[in-house]
Amino acid sequence: MITNFPPYPENVETLRGGVTEVHEQLYKELIKNGNDVFVISLSLYGKSPGKDKIYRVGNYVPYSKSKARQVMFPFLEFFNPFIFLKVMSILDKEKPSCIEYSALFQGSTAPLVASVLLKKKIFVRNDWLCPNLYAKSRSCTDAERLRECAKCLGIKNPFLGIIIGSYSILMLRLKRYLWNRYCTVIVQSGYHRNLLEGWGIDPRKMILIPPTSTIFEDPQYTGKLTGLKQDKIVLAYIGRLTAEKGFNLLLESFGMISRERSDVVLWVAGTGELKRDIEGVEYLGWVEKDRLGSVYRAADIVVVPTVVPEAHPAVVDDAKKYNKKIVVFRMGALEEMIGDKGIFCDELNSVSLYKGLKQAIDCLEKD
Repeated sequence: MITNFPPYPENVETLRGGVTEVHEQLYKELIKNGNDVFVISLSLYGKSPGKDKIYRVGNYVPYSKSKARQVMFPFLEFFNPFIFLKVMSILDKEKPSCIEYSALFQGSTAPLVASVLLKKKIFVRNDWLCPNLYAKSRSCTDAERLRECAKCLGIKNPFLGIIIGSYSILMLRLKRYLWNRYCTVIVQSGYHRNLLEGWGIDPRKMILIPPTSTIFEDPQYTGKLTGLKQDKIVLAYIGRLTAEKGFNLLLESFGMISRERSDVVLWVAGTGELKRDIEGVEYLGWVEKDRLGSVYRAADIVVVPTVVPEAHPAVVDDAKKYNKKIVVFRMGALEEMIGDKGIFCDELNSVSLYKGLKQAIDCLEKD
């Protein structure tokens, strides 16, 4: 069970990394090894194309797209009875031996309750005990949830704030009860484990399985990038061009670098609303994973400027495979993942990131 499983609607980019890549790869591997697998999924932005053994039980519209959807968050998220009935019917028909439950944000408790009622073995991966898409660096108390959850969602109305906070507490307690009693919880890192333990999840219910990332090189594309690079020092950013990924801070810090040096360029593999035409920034567009390795091969330094805690970002694993120096903020699991391969920026601002990039360039030139 998952949100945003392919095939996707027309004119919608596939989602590289995170939940989608992990589960699409798992699905393909299980099928290849002769397992009988089916997927229960929400559609992304609109009705997704049909496919055998892919059941669509609802339509997922991210809350960031609309203020009205943010206001309706508790009603959409907590328990969707239509999704509950659909999932019950599908599980009764398919009779699975086990279920992996992953980030079904809208109606998120409905499929879980259906699985519990039908007494299925449940593995939880990538589901959140936080109404915001990204949790904080630590677990919040009930008082903090009541006071701050609405702010994290961008809702300023104090009355709605109380409703959102109360909902958040209720959701946490219900999911905590279900997870601790009926589920095995897959965690991706030590940071992830500590966060869930702070929310009251029994550590004995957890198993550590970091996500895998498989990317490939395209010799022709590698040659093209090598020609584009010439004798420049290449900083590479791979990901969505959004504020939570720190892309705006990266553009600001690169501006500081480019005013000092003309031999440093920034390559951006990804798309998003923060794209800006700036001298020295080369937008590669959406690079599929069958040639994404070429970007890492040609780059000198990989920048992962996320300003929100993440459990295990795939871009870090990919950069490590190519033995690249990585510049990051101290967020989420990054420090434990990177170790001495990283240059860490201690303050969440463009000046701190500029200093980190400058340090990485100095290290590169010394080597």
